[in-house]
Amino acid sequence: MRTKLACVLVVALALAASAVLPPALPPALAALGQDRGGHTPPNPMNVTTDILVLRPVGLVMIPVLGLVYLIGWPFAAASDSVADTRQALIGDTIDFTFKRPLGRGAPFE
Repeated sequence: MRTKLACVLVVALALAASAVLPPALPPALAALGQDRGGHTPPNPMNVTTDILVLRPVGLVMIPVLGLVYLIGWPFAAASDSVADTRQALIGDTIDFTFKRPLGRGAPFE
């Protein structure tokens, strides 16, 4: 009889605690899936696609867009937009290829 009373008491305490704890648990559980910067880790498929496809394409596009910049430079100089054109064609491509974290950035967000 004492064992049944103890079980009922434990179940009652567990139910009472569960009424209080759920608001505190989701943030704690969500923190388990985050890295030190507070971000969730990138999807493995995003990282794989980035390494095998997007970074090599970025490497190829840097000289190609450099050539486009050279061809368009007279037009950019005439419209006083050389810096903007250089940043759009070369700077953003270099940032996309070398400075963006793997599996994150423009194509994945």
